[in-house]
Amino acid sequence: MKIRYCFFIFAFLFCFQSGAAMAREVQVFLPIQEDVSPMELRQQALTQGFAEAVLMEARVMLPAELDESRSDLFKEYLLTRVEPYIQGYKVVSSQSTEDGVILDLDVRINKKPLREGLKNMGLFSTVMAPLVANVEWAADISEENLVKLRGLMTLTGIRNTQGVLPSLKIENGPEGTFKGSLFSEKKEWAYINKDLSVVWFNLWGKYFHQSQQSQPLRATRKLSVAGWFSPDAALEFDRVLKGWDSAVQDVSLAELNLQPSGVGGTWELRLLDDQRLEMLLQAYLPQRGVTYQLSGD
Repeated sequence: MKIRYCFFIFAFLFCFQSGAAMAREVQVFLPIQEDVSPMELRQQALTQGFAEAVLMEARVMLPAELDESRSDLFKEYLLTRVEPYIQGYKVVSSQSTEDGVILDLDVRINKKPLREGLKNMGLFSTVMAPLVANVEWAADISEENLVKLRGLMTLTGIRNTQGVLPSLKIENGPEGTFKGSLFSEKKEWAYINKDLSVVWFNLWGKYFHQSQQSQPLRATRKLSVAGWFSPDAALEFDRVLKGWDSAVQDVSLAELNLQPSGVGGTWELRLLDDQRLEMLLQAYLPQRGVTYQLSGD
């Protein structure tokens, strides 16, 4: 007879979801700087640690590795915008030396806004291959802003090519602002802000969001796993499976049940990369003596 662990599952899933973010362990060293107090230096080190932890999580989410230049630009970008992606942290140790400050941190990442942020920045779309687009700017743009603009192109993964769509034009707006106008085959957008990065990602975020909406929604698949020794082991796999962001998304545990071979479980998920999921399943499940089956279109 099938036994359902309704209340048991609810209690455990509440715990996992409320603290679902897996902690990233990072160590940061910042050298002493003139005119920077120890407290300010520690805060800078903390921010550096947050950025490094988010970068580590992004590398797991993305279907391919960012090259070194894009990783560096992404981390630099995060230094002033990292807060929405941090769910919590713990300072494991803090040392002040003659040379600087050393922090060891456990950082919990807020995965949902990070995934959305990576999508809006175009990293999911361009990590495998660059986006061919036309980017133009005002002739009187300063050298500093031109360097920043080229960095944004590299970070987003845009290969600048004249005469193609999408096309983005950056102009100087009133009162020290930047005005951006983005044209695609289907829509046009415009945005004004004093921060060039804000203009850039506001417009490209709209473009990539439109591109994702035009793609057919992946059907829900079912992953059945049988042979767990205990419900605890199945629930630990639930936590692990939800961390495989580069292979699956929208993972939910639909059922745990008692079978002759042990505890079985069924998960519903949307598949992003079937080959990567197969690799991860093969690396995790057989050594634990369980079997699995992926079904659905």
